[in-house]
Amino acid sequence: MASMRSCIEQQLNEIELLRCCYPSSDEFYLDDIEAFNEAKEYLDGKSDNLQKNLCFILKLHLNDIKTTIELQFIYPLHYPELPVDIHLRTYLSRECHEKFNESVKKFLNDKTSDQEPYIMEFLSWIQDHQNLFLVSNDTTMKTTNGQIIQKKKYSRLWIYSHHIYNTEKRKNIVNWAHELHLNGFSLPGKPGIICVEGQESDVDEYWTRLRNLTWKRLQMKEKEYLGDVNENNLRFTQFQELNYLLDNTGKGDFGQFHQYLQDRQLEKMFNVYFGFDGTDKK
Repeated sequence: MASMRSCIEQQLNEIELLRCCYPSSDEFYLDDIEAFNEAKEYLDGKSDNLQKNLCFILKLHLNDIKTTIELQFIYPLHYPELPVDIHLRTYLSRECHEKFNESVKKFLNDKTSDQEPYIMEFLSWIQDHQNLFLVSNDTTMKTTNGQIIQKKKYSRLWIYSHHIYNTEKRKNIVNWAHELHLNGFSLPGKPGIICVEGQESDVDEYWTRLRNLTWKRLQMKEKEYLGDVNENNLRFTQFQELNYLLDNTGKGDFGQFHQYLQDRQLEKMFNVYFGFDGTDKK
């Protein structure tokens, strides 16, 4: 395996190449500028410790099908010898996401053995495989005069876990919500609490992915059906991990958590989880 320094140098060189090819900040931007600065200091000999992975967002215009997709790339420290982590962050049908993920997995299996940076080649490959992002006629999507229309139904899912400490699980909880365009929150610690809202098919997919992980206990507390598109029924504008509510022992501040729910008119769920009113002083 190549040295860490060699891998980081190749990653930074590739990022600079992508910046030149996609100079607009609307097309390309670093997802974590601190990680970029940390990597440069490492190469300059100012630091001998790397804590963060380089990652960036790239918007790619697919002219043949007249759409734009947003991709997130996360380099493992030993990329290109290890496969890059690629997430499709544009809302498309579950069918499209599945086709994309399967095809990307095959592409990465072929490229990792080359041990050379390949993001530019991957972007060309995407342009040659734009059919991955087309929706088949048997889905709920319909095409009228070139426009894609979908009848949307929303739901909100409340999940209970015995605990959420594992770093990889916490990363999946957040990344999958972003990938599926779901809003809500996760409260790590003991117990762990997750809430997601969005299109019902995506909420169901999220629950399926979580259940496939190993848990001491994972339970669906409640599922709220919000009906057809009605933004007034939604309570969140993004998905975030509420790690700021944790104390030094990894336990949540339930007083602040109750206030967080109350601010979103969801305080009834506190009783569902804990069996008592959050304002109870006992």
